[in-house]
Amino acid sequence: MANDPMELVSELQAGIGKVQSESPELTAAFIQMDQAAYVEGELERKHKELIGIGIAVAVRCEYCINLHIKQALEEGATREEILEAAAVAVAFGGSPAMAYVATSVMKALDTFE
Repeated sequence: MANDPMELVSELQAGIGKVQSESPELTAAFIQMDQAAYVEGELERKHKELIGIGIAVAVRCEYCINLHIKQALEEGATREEILEAAAVAVAFGGSPAMAYVATSVMKALDTFE
């Protein structure tokens, strides 16, 4: 697995493209579910991206961490908001989550800001 945030996002997007060509039903269902989850409702998309960051850190998905930090920044989230969301994940995920905050989160922030 690459450690460069841009490479991770590109690798994820390319992989989803490959899955789409071989399993279009699965990919279509996933995309529909994902889009439905991020529709603005009572929560703005920015806040949903921050939730995504917290979950991504807690479950230690480096691809998800990078993608959701990139998208949160695009939605107007600040570095401080992202770090607060990541801090909540550390409360649930302990030392492993802190390791991802200290590495993946910080690197993604530095890359995508």
